[in-house]
Amino acid sequence: MQVLKLSIITIIAAFIRIVFLDKIPNGFFPDEASNAYDAYSILRTGKDQYGHFLPLVFKSANDYREGLYIYLMVPFIKILGLNEFAARMTSAMIGTLTVLIIYYLVKEVFNRRVALSSALLLAIYPWHIQFSRIAFRAILFPCLFCLSLLFFFKSLKQPKYLPLSGLLFSISIFTYQSARVFVPLFLIGLIFIFYQFLWQHKFYTLLASILFLLFFIPQLIFYISPQGMTRANDVILSSNWLTIIKVYFSHFSPEFLFFKGDLNPRHLPQHRGELYYFEMITIPLGLFYLIKEKRKENIIFLIWLILYPLPAALTSEIHSLRAIIGAPLLAIISGYGITKIVDLIKFYPRFIVNFIVLLIISISLVLYSDRYFIDYPRWLTHAWLPTMGSVITYGDKTSSDCIVIDTNVYGEHIYIFVPFYGKLDPNYYQKLGVDIAVDRLDMGRWKVENLNEISSFNSQCLYITTTQQLETIIGKGYKPQPLEHFKDINGEEIYQVVKIKS
Repeated sequence: MQVLKLSIITIIAAFIRIVFLDKIPNGFFPDEASNAYDAYSILRTGKDQYGHFLPLVFKSANDYREGLYIYLMVPFIKILGLNEFAARMTSAMIGTLTVLIIYYLVKEVFNRRVALSSALLLAIYPWHIQFSRIAFRAILFPCLFCLSLLFFFKSLKQPKYLPLSGLLFSISIFTYQSARVFVPLFLIGLIFIFYQFLWQHKFYTLLASILFLLFFIPQLIFYISPQGMTRANDVILSSNWLTIIKVYFSHFSPEFLFFKGDLNPRHLPQHRGELYYFEMITIPLGLFYLIKEKRKENIIFLIWLILYPLPAALTSEIHSLRAIIGAPLLAIISGYGITKIVDLIKFYPRFIVNFIVLLIISISLVLYSDRYFIDYPRWLTHAWLPTMGSVITYGDKTSSDCIVIDTNVYGEHIYIFVPFYGKLDPNYYQKLGVDIAVDRLDMGRWKVENLNEISSFNSQCLYITTTQQLETIIGKGYKPQPLEHFKDINGEEIYQVVKIKS
């Protein structure tokens, strides 16, 4: 029966993460395209888009991304081709796998009932679903971290699992910037709580330490290098402690968790929190019993809770992506709270209580699904650059030898859509020497330029820009001649392909 329930939960998790995957979110983001084209380049040439052979860290858009996620994309692009669905399928599978891992992790610490409740919640969590449906590498962090912790808990009964746990903890750092802060601090807490167990099993502890350091030291050397600090400098690590403290506690606020969430439209549909309303009861209750039941394992979850907002707080920004490691933890705490509610309500038969609980969860999921699949594609469509694939495809089919993309569409990062949607041969693309770091964005017939800075337009070129930008062109004494209009799902005209005459 437990296997059947877990199978149903896994199917639900996979379905929510895969259905309409190439359509919702509505559009595609440059970070996704960059990850996918790097994976495509590795598949075809063994090199990234810059011509570096099998790199561990990808330069990408000059933000130097950990390569594990990109390598995991390769088989999906091999099978499904270079497209939005294949690019996002990696995250969907990782997200679904995390649901299974949470089940076995929680079962190891509590019991099957709590494990099923926790897995079900993570399967339908808005927070986790959002990042399971876009090709951002951060979704790999909670997956590998939870797997690492699972084997640590298993090692408490069978110490032979300790080295594997140490190895996985080290690899989990190599997933996303937030892991660089969270995992080392978490491990300090883990070692402090279980130092007697670790000392008792010195051989396995030593082996785990060696495996951890073997993979961590090369990462550390890179992270403190100028390239490794590039992204940290971009997001601006804060030195204002009052701001850090304020942002830190904001990640525990009802406003973030239940009502408004992360306001970035790429991180969550508007007008809802990261979790469900009913968890305003289940999370406090689960947390109460975690604290009340004085077990070492419970303390580990409390350390996890204390640390999860820290990577986001250090950048002085409420940020669900940088705090994503909190999603599986809150599912565990809430799942624990649900089982306690069922146990406490003794004046009704258990099957009735279980039915009411499932009904509340089901209604919550239906309301969220309506918000995500029906309303979300129509909100702030510019956040996902919709129809950009159609724009690039249109340009590719023209006979023009000069096509200029305006950076005002979405900055210089817009360049990556050309090789992605044009499926440019990586051998050819690498020879172009395209490099956003030095403003080298000439791709043969395709160029990326800021039309605001152009004083003289070429009448032989096609220009791809936003409808609003046409007023700027007219103001310079030129006349844009529209060739093609591109509208979003609401029928609003957002991009145009034009020729420009004086």
